Amino acid sequence: MTVRRTIRIKAFQALFQLNNNFQMTTDQAIKHALTYSLNKEEEEIDNLDAIKHILPVKNVDDQMAEENLAYLIELVTGVQENQKFLDEQLEKRLKNWSIQRIEITNLLILRLAAYELYFHEEIDPSIVINEAIEITKSFNNDHASKFVNGVLQGILDAKEV
Repeated sequence: MTVRRTIRIKAFQALFQLNNNFQMTTDQAIKHALTYSLNKEEEEIDNLDAIKHILPVKNVDDQMAEENLAYLIELVTGVQENQKFLDEQLEKRLKNWSIQRIEITNLLILRLAAYELYFHEEIDPSIVINEAIEITKSFNNDHASKFVNGVLQGILDAKEV
């Protein structure tokens, strides 16, 4: 697994927590996403140390940890702050579907990838779409990944016109 996929998965997990627990803050959701698999209490480890433990590379230095933590925070807050815009763009790509019918896991992955497609144009769109497909396979199934691929490809096609 790549470093960026790890960050995207953690962003998805934080967004999932926020979607299911309206009293949770963004910081709490990110902390939970970072720490729940480490078998440590959230109070025992800070986000920077947690990210050093979860990144799939050896010897993560402070700079790498800080950059990836900043990207994680930016993904989560960016999706939240731009949710209306992202949902409008996703809705335009749905055929005979409404956004309310999309399974929440798929919707969160779509929002996350759409955010990167619109607000991180420096990232190759094929990487963003492929990552979304792989994350969807991990949290759902192949059928769902085809749906996610189709919607995101529709966004990409519309952006390139």
